[in-house]
Amino acid sequence: MNLPERESPNKARFAAALDALVAAAKDNARTLAGLAAAAQEHGLRMRALEIATMARNLAPDDAQVRAVTARAMAAGVPSWHHNILRDLERNAAYRAALEQVVRPGDRVLDIGAGSGLLSMIAARAGAVQVTACEVNPAVADAAARTVAHNGFADRITIVPRYSTEVELERDLGERVDVIVQEIIAHDMLCEGVLPALADAVPRFLKPGGRVVPERAQVRAALAYWPHAKARELDSVEGFDLSPYATLARYPLEASSNDPSLVLRSEPVDLFSWDFASGGPYGPGRTSAELTVRDGNANGVIQWIHIDLVEGVTYENAPARGPSSSWACLFYPFAVGTVPSGTVMRVHGAHTLIAMRIWAEPDAVTA
Repeated sequence: MNLPERESPNKARFAAALDALVAAAKDNARTLAGLAAAAQEHGLRMRALEIATMARNLAPDDAQVRAVTARAMAAGVPSWHHNILRDLERNAAYRAALEQVVRPGDRVLDIGAGSGLLSMIAARAGAVQVTACEVNPAVADAAARTVAHNGFADRITIVPRYSTEVELERDLGERVDVIVQEIIAHDMLCEGVLPALADAVPRFLKPGGRVVPERAQVRAALAYWPHAKARELDSVEGFDLSPYATLARYPLEASSNDPSLVLRSEPVDLFSWDFASGGPYGPGRTSAELTVRDGNANGVIQWIHIDLVEGVTYENAPARGPSSSWACLFYPFAVGTVPSGTVMRVHGAHTLIAMRIWAEPDAVTA
């Protein structure tokens, strides 16, 4: 079991000695790799990353160095960073959009740079300068190395900060022609896309500048998903665990191409945002009346639709073809499974960074 950082009895002593140990290691990549692993085990995550990077730079092809430093390099990096890069449909949509809006000589701000892929697409499309914000230090470091490896270090600068911490004169020099972002969550909001754009568009975008994506919607429909029941916790080894089940992750994540997930109503747009406007954005609340059709329903399924530019869209709607890097979110009915013909009132409410959806039988239901 890993101890929390504050409970590690040797952390302070190890931290005090670490700099001397690193200096003594000098150019010994394997020794540095071992120190990075030790720093990670003592809870010094950022220092571990720094030392691991030193070791890998000294011996990039050393299999032992790569194995020993793997945990330090990957700590704190969510797996979805790799999942989105495997989403070929998402990548192609962003490429088509950026090739449409980026003009030779443009300056671009990339919010949530990740691997640097979108920045490199913008540079390849003719951007003379791309400033890419990536707050995760490990990801920012890897992005900078990736950009350099692909020959764009002279045009792309990775800034390891939130876009809200960027300063116009210090980091950009002047306003940009294009803002591109991919800080869109499963529920659209929880990665902070609205606050980021409300700050960046008025501060950094030139008059007449372009924003990618331009707008987006949260869509929902009634659905039946048999796996929702399997994820419930009730009786285990003869014990009723329903009080503990209140800690389960909610809503449930479902793959968009799960064949067992079946829509039981027409979809409806619960919310829509104009990203290009930069806001101001506020909280929202809505409801829609939907009727169960063609079988039973046991919840509401929510997904996203993104209008990147005119004619270029992306949607992770259920029953689509390829798997999406964005999950659909399933909100089980509190009343359990309901039959065809039931009228349900679907409610949605959101803050700037969180979405809530629930449904209940409508008062008009017979």
